[in-house]
Amino acid sequence: MSGTTMTADLTPRQRRLVLATVALSLMAVVSAVAGLNVALPSLAVDTGASQTQLTWIVDSYTVVFAGLLLIAGALGDRYGRKLLLIVGLVIFGGAAALGVFVNDPDQLIVVRMIMGVGAAAIMPTTLSVITTSFPEEERGRAIGVWVGIAGGGAIIGLLVTALLLEWFTWSSFFGLNVAFATVGLIGAITVVPQSVDADPPALDVVGAALSFVAITAFVFGIIEGPEQGWTDPLTLGPIILGIVTGIA
Repeated sequence: MSGTTMTADLTPRQRRLVLATVALSLMAVVSAVAGLNVALPSLAVDTGASQTQLTWIVDSYTVVFAGLLLIAGALGDRYGRKLLLIVGLVIFGGAAALGVFVNDPDQLIVVRMIMGVGAAAIMPTTLSVITTSFPEEERGRAIGVWVGIAGGGAIIGLLVTALLLEWFTWSSFFGLNVAFATVGLIGAITVVPQSVDADPPALDVVGAALSFVAITAFVFGIIEGPEQGWTDPLTLGPIILGIVTGIA
């Protein structure tokens, strides 16, 4: 069934499987935000990464993810939520698989950026899948699960990564992301229903580009502020750019 106000005709068991798939996909995205922090000390020793490189190995994911979040949601509504979820999981999992074998800090930054692209496609789509898969009387409970995963996924990611590091190297963090993405992908292919807006609005390419620049620049400035100083041009410039393009 299509349209944002219509729900797919699913059995209770199918809805539970959809919710499990959405939860695992969202867990992959959220755990990847903070989980890497646990592995940073051993990563720094093994790769020889500088403090600036370590910062961007962590934060490049967040910058790309935040910048693409709005446009990704619009693409899912227009071209298909299931399709975008599958594409996002493939990009996210594929990049994480590369991260298992990469030892160069600059390459790890690129890997994390690509993971951010996949994460931006996954996160808003998971919520859209819930709203189009569950009837109104069950939707609130399903969204509550989504909110719980979004809020607690980072802590779970930290704990699981810490456990993995007791027996494996820092690259096991990326292996965990691959596992989440793989299980989520299987669920997305097999149980998530097709869903698109019946009459989507025209895609605002200029607005999408401005929102990407605004969010990316603003988040970049926020990240650089504590290290460079809040009056440094590398901090103020992106923040001002973010504000100006946000207004535009």
